[in-house]
Amino acid sequence: MAELKYEKYFIKGHASPPVRATGDRFGGMDTPKLHHVLGLNSRRIEGAIMMNCSWVLAGEDPGKMDAHVHPYPEVIGFIGTNPDDLNELGAEAEIWMEDEKYTFTETFLVYVPEGVRHCPLIVRDIKRPILHFDLQLTTGDFTAAPTG
Repeated sequence: MAELKYEKYFIKGHASPPVRATGDRFGGMDTPKLHHVLGLNSRRIEGAIMMNCSWVLAGEDPGKMDAHVHPYPEVIGFIGTNPDDLNELGAEAEIWMEDEKYTFTETFLVYVPEGVRHCPLIVRDIKRPILHFDLQLTTGDFTAAPTG
């Protein structure tokens, strides 16, 4: 069958065992151990922004993401999977913005403006699977400068 015109814009699931992101672009920071499912960036689709989707599974300790800044905005989301209460996160999430600590037990999004120090991010007491995503509002490569 011939390739469809827009087929190149679809990314299909490629679930992986839980891994920690590493490499020079993370500057030696601690990163969480996540079950990566989907990812998008300009290397996969020319001109695309960056987005990652991962599962955080019940009973696991994914670790933390160290404090850092980006030269672009970011959106971070955690979505609970309780079919009886979709607002329930099924865990406790702690995230810092500059010197302010925020704690959530419900599904949430956070918009992080360019240059704002954020994290550490810690998810604990995970009772149900959580869908996590982060959206880097840039078409360039991921960059994070550690601040801790």
